[in-house]
Amino acid sequence: MTYRIVILTKQAEAPFLVEFIRNENPELEVSAALTEAELRQQIGEQGACTRLISFNNHIIIPKDILDALGPVPYNIHPGPPEYPGSYPVVFALRDYARKYGVTAHEIAIKVDAGPIVYVEQTPIAPHICIKQLTDLAYTMAVTAFSFIAKHCAHSQEPLPHFDHQWSGIKSTRKSYQELCQVPANASDEEIKQLRKVCGDDLVLDAPAKVA
Repeated sequence: MTYRIVILTKQAEAPFLVEFIRNENPELEVSAALTEAELRQQIGEQGACTRLISFNNHIIIPKDILDALGPVPYNIHPGPPEYPGSYPVVFALRDYARKYGVTAHEIAIKVDAGPIVYVEQTPIAPHICIKQLTDLAYTMAVTAFSFIAKHCAHSQEPLPHFDHQWSGIKSTRKSYQELCQVPANASDEEIKQLRKVCGDDLVLDAPAKVA
């Protein structure tokens, strides 16, 4: 069977990511999937020769799909290794992080746990807003994709591992919701910071605290 690539992403990015890889290797079969069902359909019975690249989506790849794939699959995580899991931008802002970045890694059964193959980090301004940091993370994620895609367009071999290791507490949607639930004894400064990172998802237990 012929080596091929399937990109799991969102509709807005799909045509551009597919075109990028096709420009790298016009003879390579490349397709995009937007859902788990589409991913299964695209892989079909050709998993042994299919490389999966996941970009800008929240779909967790089931074990049976990972087991069916031959070439090592990769994911572009829009956060540094210190912020695995969901909503990395939010938790970096909560911690007043002074640097931020993106990570590309092998997809493993556990989310954001596979060996890291690419890291880029940059200092960020002390008062950066969530939109600015989200935009920065997206731009860096595109750069990470180009790095991964250029290799994968020409080789079935895995990328070498970086020395970086995952660290920190893995965030989830539940931990994000808990973060945005403001306790009644929160100070005005704490509420101000949480409003900055949670936006409309902020839930105040004490209405009297609302500015």
